[in-house]
Amino acid sequence: MDIEYSKIYRSLLEAERLPGDDDVADRWLRRGLELLEAGELAHALWCLETASEREPGNGPALRASARALHLLGREKEAFARIEAASKLGPARFDEWLERGFGLMDEERHDEACWCFEAAIAIKDDDPTAWLMRGMMQKAAGRCEDALFSLERSLDLDPQRGTAWALTAEVMEMLGRPHEAGLCRETAQKLGL
Repeated sequence: MDIEYSKIYRSLLEAERLPGDDDVADRWLRRGLELLEAGELAHALWCLETASEREPGNGPALRASARALHLLGREKEAFARIEAASKLGPARFDEWLERGFGLMDEERHDEACWCFEAAIAIKDDDPTAWLMRGMMQKAAGRCEDALFSLERSLDLDPQRGTAWALTAEVMEMLGRPHEAGLCRETAQKLGL
């Protein structure tokens, strides 16, 4: 009877083009990424989690599963995966920042914002990550959040004219014209 179930299980794996139990993390990761791209989030997450089980230190599997969880609306779990990936090394900061810039270029604001948040989770004293997060929050219409991020960027680097100019725009959107004017003046003094 076990042999029969084994055949059925194997045929199901093959029908779904899933790796077998004995396959390495890389094959599970590749299939998970394919499914993620196809929008089959639950199947993708299962494959990506299997990749992580096979190789617990697999950063790409952790990051991809975090993205799947994010798309499924499971933010706390997604952020936990980000934290796990961030512990794999400081180079991850640059990867998250770079990914955020790429998504920003594709006008995928929410996902870009999420990447900048992952970068901030690794290195919370980087003014660029905070600035970019604020920019994406503004683009998504989340002005209060954008203001918080931009103020944090300015705390870390008050000489950044771009941050002052963007803060002015957010202040205008929030109906605070006087403060917007002061921010604009500061941006102009800094050469923007």
